[in-house]
Amino acid sequence: MTKICFCKKNKHETKKLYKFLKRTYKEVKVKRKDCLGKCKACKNGPFAFIDGEMVKCGTVDELFCEVTHRLTKEWWEFRGK
Repeated sequence: MTKICFCKKNKHETKKLYKFLKRTYKEVKVKRKDCLGKCKACKNGPFAFIDGEMVKCGTVDELFCEVTHRLTKEWWEFRGK
């Protein structure tokens, strides 16, 4: 199961992305934690941890694209294509 974790202190619209992913991808574990300890990345732009790997992007839309790309890639690998 894929795990995606957001920092509550990130001010780059990641709360909207968190809510959307939580509502849309029921099979994915989506969490928000008070602080992820990555303050420099948090100040500079939107980011998330996907299965323990930090993913940073310039905008929240780019982060959405990266998250959905990884979820889609995981699906095709599961399907054996």
